[in-house]
Amino acid sequence: MKATVVVMAAAMAAWTLTGCGTPGVVAGGNVTLSGADSAQYLDKISSQPTVTEAQALEGIMLLLGQQRKLTFAECVKLLKDRHIVSQRWDFRAERPATRGKVAYMIYQACGMKGGLTLTLTGPSQRYCLRELQYRGMMAPGLPYNPVTGMEYVAILARADELRRTGRVSPVMLQEGLSQ
Repeated sequence: MKATVVVMAAAMAAWTLTGCGTPGVVAGGNVTLSGADSAQYLDKISSQPTVTEAQALEGIMLLLGQQRKLTFAECVKLLKDRHIVSQRWDFRAERPATRGKVAYMIYQACGMKGGLTLTLTGPSQRYCLRELQYRGMMAPGLPYNPVTGMEYVAILARADELRRTGRVSPVMLQEGLSQ
């Protein structure tokens, strides 16, 4: 039994340190992000049935206070350099952003600290989503489902409040999760 536990622990450590993917691909890298101010961006996004990866990255840039006009590829590189997105992820500008990717980016952008699993294994889409759901920042759902525009606006508002004040008010939490 002890040997099995040791082997499993070694395998987990090796997997955590080396990862299991290849470097990410960026498709649609020449697409230029709008560079809109926050109000224009939020107004446009709020009416979208799904948020694209390009739109999601632009929201993260606004959350971080970066309001420059960049190409999608430049934005991906900048966020990879800041460890907001994983080096191994593939990006496609027009592909719908998943709840898992959004949760991971918000978790990293806000400098959040998670529970035991996140501490032991490091951030992943699945566990970042669970952490944000636990904190009430995201509604229940699966990591591979797309994010709607209104949902993303609410997530960004909560993340912005967390970054500015260190907490999310109960009103913000209740409003977003009662949809």
